[in-house]
Amino acid sequence: MASCCHGCCPYGAKQNCKRWVVGWLIGLALAAVLAAIIVVVLRFGVNPHVEAKIVDARLNGFAFAFATRPTNASVFAFNISVALAIRNPSGAYMQHTKPLVATFVFHDRRLYNATVASAGHRQKPLKTKVQVVDVVGEVPANVLDAAAVDDFRKQNTTGVFSIEVRLSGEITYRGLDHIGNKRKLGFSCPLGLPIAPPGPEVVVFYEVNCEAQGPDRIYF
Repeated sequence: MASCCHGCCPYGAKQNCKRWVVGWLIGLALAAVLAAIIVVVLRFGVNPHVEAKIVDARLNGFAFAFATRPTNASVFAFNISVALAIRNPSGAYMQHTKPLVATFVFHDRRLYNATVASAGHRQKPLKTKVQVVDVVGEVPANVLDAAAVDDFRKQNTTGVFSIEVRLSGEITYRGLDHIGNKRKLGFSCPLGLPIAPPGPEVVVFYEVNCEAQGPDRIYF
């Protein structure tokens, strides 16, 4: 009776043992190929994405002024509030790998950066989260170049100001970040806002869907 090779196939002959080893190696190779295919599909076939829109906004102040401290230099002051809705349309947990930042822009001049979601923040599948962003601040008047100043004067006459909110960040689906499946975000949310009257009076606002933009439109 033929002997078995070191106990690898206790019930078969030596020839059967060799076949068993070859079959085991082939199975291992196929499993490795299948795992590689799965990784490639997850890395390049699954594209993390979000949807964004502004559901409410209010412009309480938008004008040139004089700073009282430390000098009487001319500044451009603003007071803007927006309610930003971020939706995760997928069936997987979304995770921010970089902060989600809202940049407030007038005539392509950056006025303010506000963090909407910090790095590591997670959002449940198929859920929408509304973040209220209040921006009150000022920048030196020379941040607005001559063209921006001219545009401001024209819009000040009409009473409606064109302000853009640009969103930038980076996301992944939870569990896929370690294979490099990340996507940079860029959105443009154009707004046309009048100066709100003093007090609690409601200003009618119609939702604005944010449009996806390329990296060249991202400020932060």
